[in-house]
Amino acid sequence: MSQAAQIFRELEEGHTHPFYLIVGDEPFQIGEITTRIKNHFIKSEESAAFVFESFDGERLDGAQLLASLEMLPGLFDEPGSIRLVRCENFEKVPAATLETLKPYFENPSPSTVFLITASKLDKRKSWVKAVQDQGMVVEVSEPYDREWPKWQSYFERKCGKKIESPAWEYLVEFSGKALSFVWQEMQKAAIYVGEKQLITQKDVEALLSSSLRADIFQFAEDVIAKRKFATMKGFEALKLEGESEIKILSILVRQFRMVERCQKLMKEGIKDPKILGPQIGTHPFFVGKIQELAKAQSSGELERGLHLLADLDYQLKTGQSRLFEGFLTKYLSAQV
Repeated sequence: MSQAAQIFRELEEGHTHPFYLIVGDEPFQIGEITTRIKNHFIKSEESAAFVFESFDGERLDGAQLLASLEMLPGLFDEPGSIRLVRCENFEKVPAATLETLKPYFENPSPSTVFLITASKLDKRKSWVKAVQDQGMVVEVSEPYDREWPKWQSYFERKCGKKIESPAWEYLVEFSGKALSFVWQEMQKAAIYVGEKQLITQKDVEALLSSSLRADIFQFAEDVIAKRKFATMKGFEALKLEGESEIKILSILVRQFRMVERCQKLMKEGIKDPKILGPQIGTHPFFVGKIQELAKAQSSGELERGLHLLADLDYQLKTGQSRLFEGFLTKYLSAQV
């Protein structure tokens, strides 16, 4: 979050930009950054009605957004006050609307900050270049392996608890290395230990073993094992919970790759969970489940699953298909 840290530091120093663009689909970081920006400008619920307005790019009225961006400070506003206008899902704004907004991007109001979030970005667009020239752009994604220790420190500060490194690694693996899930489990662990200041591996194991694994990871296991009824039931539950298909896809790809890698290493004679875990990218505790899946599936089935997922990745991002018809029905009915 180095770019985000720069934004926070500049805000504390009283320096703002006319544009802030947050790009990506990792919800925890988006929430952290946008909340910090919003809290800087909105000091109370009463003031929010006067200095803040929010829009959704999927159902955007371009003229209304432009009018909000160009609105002058009110008669009773404090001198130098700044309005905050936010627009989510900006990647869904039609080209015609972007053309309407073009003059504003070239010459933004000095009394407005425009906060934009988008899951993807076409850097060739003129509005993107204008934002890059005059504002701040932050791209967010799931952390790389080398970045997780920094997030451990961040979460420790955020929840006021310390966590042992083995416990942290266990929690990260349990959560599928998905930042938003890691934060959910970290909060549960902090509540679980009560007044204790240190979260140990025993605490995390006790907490996680006493509850079901996150539905999305159980769903991934059911898919790989081709448990059709459980898969359909799990898929419906995830849809009802509003889970993103992009997020489900990323978990499926990760699980398929781990099982495929485990299968190859087992054929080479490597079966010790402590050796397999680091090589396939998971905690040794979870290796047993991965081994069971690897034994039950043929290499052809796993390879076909990964090919279907690769095709779906493109189809989802271009709006050509959905998870159900683009992958689930094809993989579950495949005969290899």
